[in-house]
Amino acid sequence: MPLQEIPQAWRKDVCAVLAKGTTGREIVWTLDAAQRYEASFISAFQNELYPIFRTLFQGPPAPKGCPVKMERPAGETFEFYFQFKGKIGYGKVLLHTNKQKITIFSAHLPLKAKLSCE
Repeated sequence: MPLQEIPQAWRKDVCAVLAKGTTGREIVWTLDAAQRYEASFISAFQNELYPIFRTLFQGPPAPKGCPVKMERPAGETFEFYFQFKGKIGYGKVLLHTNKQKITIFSAHLPLKAKLSCE
């Protein structure tokens, strides 16, 4: 299945969390995501990625990606590509059901050539 436009409501809610995510409670990185990010983007701090995601999600154009079913935590997840420090990156972000928190599952160089929504 081809990539689909990431819903505006999801993007808006994620951007709101990214905008206020300064206490460390709103934005959670998995250990794997943090390690792969550091390996992919040497000397980059995690918070450098937040404005990149915000710009991507605010568009235009509306970003495309794939919905992903995650067992936990509860919420809605999308995977997508982004550009950071002159490289194409792969991202996977979960918006928690309370819409006040996100979990970053991936933010690294792609491991496969192409996203496929299956």
